[in-house]
Amino acid sequence: MSTQRSGRVQEALRQEISRIVQGQMKDPRIGFITITKVDLTKDLRYARVYFSVLGEHKDKLLALKGLNNSKGYIKVILS
Repeated sequence: MSTQRSGRVQEALRQEISRIVQGQMKDPRIGFITITKVDLTKDLRYARVYFSVLGEHKDKLLALKGLNNSKGYIKVILS
């Protein structure tokens, strides 16, 4: 599989996940976050999503918990 295609899919996923997190999720633990990067496996089956959070360490941990609890919802929206 070409790395160019993989890069396009990663960027599309990053944009779509950002849109979902910022527009559709109502979890108060998720404050101001930015989806910074998405890494995909070569077969495009698994993705690792990186994000940054504005705030203190406590805010980052709360955002991580909120995102982990919402990952099923995000997967359903993406499919």
